Amino acid sequence: MQQSAQGLAQPARLRLLRRGLLVLLALWAVLALVQLFWALWPQPAPTPLPADIVNPVSRSQGAPETAGVNIDRLVGRKLFGEPGAEPGAAIVEAAPVSGASAREGIEDGARETRLDLILRGVVASTDDGLGHAIIEYRKRQDVYAVDDELPVSGNVRLAKVMPGQVVLDNNGTYELLTLFEESEFDRQLRDTATAPAAAAPRETTHVDKREDAQATELAAGYRAQLYQNPQSLASLVRISAVREGGELRGYRVAPGREAVQFQQLGFKAGDLVTSVNGISLDDPANTMQLYQTMRTASEAVFELERDGQPMSVSVDLGAGAQQQ
Repeated sequence: MQQSAQGLAQPARLRLLRRGLLVLLALWAVLALVQLFWALWPQPAPTPLPADIVNPVSRSQGAPETAGVNIDRLVGRKLFGEPGAEPGAAIVEAAPVSGASAREGIEDGARETRLDLILRGVVASTDDGLGHAIIEYRKRQDVYAVDDELPVSGNVRLAKVMPGQVVLDNNGTYELLTLFEESEFDRQLRDTATAPAAAAPRETTHVDKREDAQATELAAGYRAQLYQNPQSLASLVRISAVREGGELRGYRVAPGREAVQFQQLGFKAGDLVTSVNGISLDDPANTMQLYQTMRTASEAVFELERDGQPMSVSVDLGAGAQQQ
């Protein structure tokens, strides 16, 4: 080792060693520049190897290469509208009409019906033509609501309820059925016997509002509206007939917009009124008798059921209404 070190320490050998190191350093620098150049130069994407196809689609020998297009059939479909039609013209379907607007004005131009029907009374609950009507057919009376079918032959339905008359839909033709005249009402009242009120099997709870001045004023005012503008009562009470076993039992009441006044008169939502002043409401004919009796009555006693329990509500009506 000492001899080798002394040999390398000679100037000639040091120059050779230095030149060899410089050559190696130059080769290393050239190699590094080449690698840097190829790293920066964009390379083309490798071509994917062909994939093995499983279950290749075989072309049927008998199938034609291309299917022909039937030009005449395509033109007959009129995909771009009728030739010569005005641009922008479209068929607009009529929007469905709501129940209230469908009844509006149907009485205009309607003629009196010739059906064997007699209108005995009306109860118009709202101002859009809804309500109930007492109609007699062959000496039998019943209460009908709007859209109920009437017992006459053919497709006849109650279409609209108005004060003093109703509109019938006689197989697509609107006809009017007018309320009986006063003389006919009087004849009916004379022939109709008032049934005695049935004794309640359970103890009846009494609500006496006759000494309540505010309730008396409200009752007198609504009694006047009954004969002047029956439809206005819809703001106080909503009425619906109640049947059991196909027989009329009475009328269920619910508050209208004036819920506070409804309660001040002693009623609650869901009360089933069965009689008024001893006149039972299970017979439609008695409704007309009650209508006449309340003109001059000084008080009203309502027999009703509340939550299955019998009750009575008494209110003072003040002075009797004037005969109209």
